[in-house]
Amino acid sequence: MATGGSGSHSNAGRIVARLRTWPGVSVVRADCGVGVALCAGGRQIMHLHGGDEAELCLTRPVVDRLGGALADSGRALVRPGGDWVAVRLDTDSDLAMVMSLASVAIKAALNRPVGAGARIAPCAAARPHRVGGSAESPGHRGAGAGASERAGRRS
Repeated sequence: MATGGSGSHSNAGRIVARLRTWPGVSVVRADCGVGVALCAGGRQIMHLHGGDEAELCLTRPVVDRLGGALADSGRALVRPGGDWVAVRLDTDSDLAMVMSLASVAIKAALNRPVGAGARIAPCAAARPHRVGGSAESPGHRGAGAGASERAGRRS
């Protein structure tokens, strides 16, 4: 059985298997402590917190440019002002979108300046989510804000 979202039978495992063959891409533990990450140029470009969702670090300038189109697709969760975009891994089309966005994330990571101005906000799993005034534990979005945001964008 797949564990940590990187097993070959999960869609996340399929993503890892494909991307680890790309030059300069490696698999490490995610900085947020939940699941695995894919790195390029020494920077984490994608987190896989489970078998059904990928979070890609596209950087704020890229999210500002592509966020509307991604949100309109109904397949991506875009948090305004953030560096990360979440994509469900339910269909082959979702996997194709993640593979395309991985290429964008690699380019953004390699072009990002080094230093204080290059600080990237943590992914959603590293931040608690507010549900009815209380914080949800990181990485658990089943009934919390993430699930309601996804449900709202898919209807």
